[in-house]
Amino acid sequence: MKILKVFNNNVSLVLNDDNIEEIIMGKGVGFNKREGDVIDSALIEKRFVLEGNNSVSNLDNLLARIDIEDIELASDIIQLGEAELEQSIDDSILLTLSDHIGFVLNRAAEGLQMRSPLEWDIKQIYTKEYAFALKAVQMMREKTGIEIPDQEAAFITLHFVNAYNSTSNMNETMLTTKIIQSIIDIIKYHYGKEYDETSYDFTRFITHIRYFVKRQLDKEISSNEDSSLINLIAVKYEQDYQCAVKIKTFLEQQYDWTISNDELMYLTLHLNRLSSNQ
Repeated sequence: MKILKVFNNNVSLVLNDDNIEEIIMGKGVGFNKREGDVIDSALIEKRFVLEGNNSVSNLDNLLARIDIEDIELASDIIQLGEAELEQSIDDSILLTLSDHIGFVLNRAAEGLQMRSPLEWDIKQIYTKEYAFALKAVQMMREKTGIEIPDQEAAFITLHFVNAYNSTSNMNETMLTTKIIQSIIDIIKYHYGKEYDETSYDFTRFITHIRYFVKRQLDKEISSNEDSSLINLIAVKYEQDYQCAVKIKTFLEQQYDWTISNDELMYLTLHLNRLSSNQ
């Protein structure tokens, strides 16, 4: 690895053996180093690959926008998030989260607060990620000495959900959240009851819905239109099937999706499991 830019004694931008830019962190990785120097890999504690749209092509602009302390704080949060959420986090989150942290700290220092319009939905849909984001907010308070409101957890949650899949973007994550909340509203209205959103059955159902929505957004549509099994399911689980049809109708009308019989069947079975155990 060769140095492209030294941020400080502990953070540097390098070009790796595959000619890909990385931000590396570790005690002394930038100490007395200059552009072109080789890095001792034993000093590297954390690495973040920067590819494509996330490449650092103009370091002066980057440093003008993001403080190195914010990058280090974002790195600590990401490391904790990967351990607690047991998820591999895409490297692209480093710059977006660092940028967001700087924005948060500036707002908090000025006494300004913002709420996400999807905050309530985010708490319902991404319960595990939101719980971690609250810990991240507390970490930010302890590291900076600035009183950061819990409301910021909703924004941090979305950053982590978005980073699960390197092909997604924040607009898609926001749209997915909105769609899932609409599906939950249809379910509550259809069955006429509230659900324990912290329960295993509810979180398992939400996981299924998240993948279902992701498949639709990626246009991974099943071509199996065999109606024999879905007809059997419709009779055996009539109420759940009716709810699934309501969801199908809403999505087809609102988003011009095509919901296959396979998806309708699995949705019915998951609804039955949810309604039977709640």
